[in-house]
Amino acid sequence: MVIKELLFVAAAPVMLRSGGLYAQDQGWYMGVGIGQSHTTEVASCSTLNRNFPGFPCHNKSTSTGAKLSGGYQFNENVGLEASYVNLGKFTMSSSGTFGGGAPFTASGRDKVSGFSVDIVRTWPITPKFGALGRVGVFRWTLDDSTSAFLGGPIEMSNKPSGNSLDFGIGVKYDLGGNIGVRAELQRFQSIGNSTTGKADVDLISASVVYRFK
Repeated sequence: MVIKELLFVAAAPVMLRSGGLYAQDQGWYMGVGIGQSHTTEVASCSTLNRNFPGFPCHNKSTSTGAKLSGGYQFNENVGLEASYVNLGKFTMSSSGTFGGGAPFTASGRDKVSGFSVDIVRTWPITPKFGALGRVGVFRWTLDDSTSAFLGGPIEMSNKPSGNSLDFGIGVKYDLGGNIGVRAELQRFQSIGNSTTGKADVDLISASVVYRFK
């Protein structure tokens, strides 16, 4: 239902606008991007602290993210874009001893990936340069696992999935011909569930875009 509403909103400016479209502002495109992802809280720490309270959790909150996109530009201002997004892998570690002197160690990782459908709005500043804004829905999967040792190995894993909001801002520059570049900051909200804990993940990316003409 949400995706249908997004499609309607994206198509509305095209249906309401008559005679103002130009071929160079329309068409299919694809893009590939890479950058750095960051999260405020690694979900594995939430899992660890719930099962083994009292031990400090040290996490690596940044990773390498990437996305592969395809979309349709209705006019110079509005497009609809679908993407596969890999937000990377975030890791954690913990160690200590219990009251009786028993050693405790743990390590874990969270992998986040999914598919997004976004309305992309463009504000041209010059014929080649412009600002971007996007909002859409992200269908995510979180692969959460923790390995611990406390007198023996302990393995825990969880793989929730769900839908959440994503939005972002950026700039774009047309190099000429069919090629353009983008730089964007995008946020994917509330990744995780009540077991893993929830966190937002940000992606700062640079992309190359190819337009089919």
